[in-house]
Amino acid sequence: MSINIDLDFTDVTAATGSSLGVLTPGLHKATIEEFTHYTDSGSVLYAYMTSNGIRHRERFNLSNVKALPFVKAFLISAGVPEKKIAGSGQVPFDKLVGNTVYLNYVPPQIDQNGNAVKGTYAKYNFYDKKRFEKLSEASAPAKQAEEATADSSGDFDFLLDRSHTGP
Repeated sequence: MSINIDLDFTDVTAATGSSLGVLTPGLHKATIEEFTHYTDSGSVLYAYMTSNGIRHRERFNLSNVKALPFVKAFLISAGVPEKKIAGSGQVPFDKLVGNTVYLNYVPPQIDQNGNAVKGTYAKYNFYDKKRFEKLSEASAPAKQAEEATADSSGDFDFLLDRSHTGP
């Protein structure tokens, strides 16, 4: 039996599914994959990105003026010169697809099933490339120190014993 259905896909974008992941906390580079803009109840923009093979997204509530500093930081991180977004005007988000953004990520609280705990959200802080590189350099010694501490054999554990008063 043949099934033929007449459908109109004009101006319809294919669903991308909910295959979103949670990044590890810390500094990441991400490639902008796509944007979705919803105007049903206000104006909400989703920026979909990929970092180390993990697809994730940031949500911007464009109806809230308090979100605009975060949108501006995202745009600067994506390579938009700050002077281009100093006033009012159209922002061609579609031209940013493929650009890299630089961010610090703090994941939401996760429950035992691997789902975000209700009321907790991922936090993104976007940086320009120069600041990101400085932050990466600054965090490298801290990571090395953590690794060195984890590798120590405890040869100086006797220093932790305060009851020892002499040789």
